[in-house]
Amino acid sequence: MEIGALWRRFPVSRGARVWYVDRSDGEDLNQHYPELSGSALRPNLLADAAQLPVRPGGLDFLIVSHVLEHLRFPLQALRSWYQTLAPGGALLLKVPDKRYSFDNQRARTSLTHLIEEHERPDRFDNRSHYADWLHFVGKGQDPDAPAFEDAVRDLVNQDYSIHFHVWIDEDIREIVEFTRQAWGFDWKPEVFWRARIYRKEITAVLRRK
Repeated sequence: MEIGALWRRFPVSRGARVWYVDRSDGEDLNQHYPELSGSALRPNLLADAAQLPVRPGGLDFLIVSHVLEHLRFPLQALRSWYQTLAPGGALLLKVPDKRYSFDNQRARTSLTHLIEEHERPDRFDNRSHYADWLHFVGKGQDPDAPAFEDAVRDLVNQDYSIHFHVWIDEDIREIVEFTRQAWGFDWKPEVFWRARIYRKEITAVLRRK
């Protein structure tokens, strides 16, 4: 299964059968991302990334490329993805490293912050996440400008997909280790490629024992 492929399927072996999942159908995705020029993939299943319609242990392989940072509660998603994996199943996780992306001016999301929002989702400050993104990424808008709050409100009303969280490779290692130590998840990185100037993303393959 691949979550959020948008216009670009992750390459797999010829004999593999892949189910594609997204939160919206192809038409809605093309409206949400006009830059795709109508090329968004039509998903097989419509579902929330953190609530896949899969029985526990039902997946051999799960591909999640450039999705985790778009989720408000990434720890919840990791818990859900772990539970969907069969023994020996693997999660391929690819996450942009903020140092090599348009997020380079934004502050890293700490594990403490993730845990606090995971444990108290009612305290999630949607507005502040959008304001941070708009200030540092969305054309560098000035928070003191009169139109800033209107722009933030428009993004919130659209439920526009942004990077709610930003990390570097050390942060992803820390998050994975947290799931192992605090939650007892029996998986570990069989592959962990750090981001580099020529490879601007972190790549991890987590295999469940």
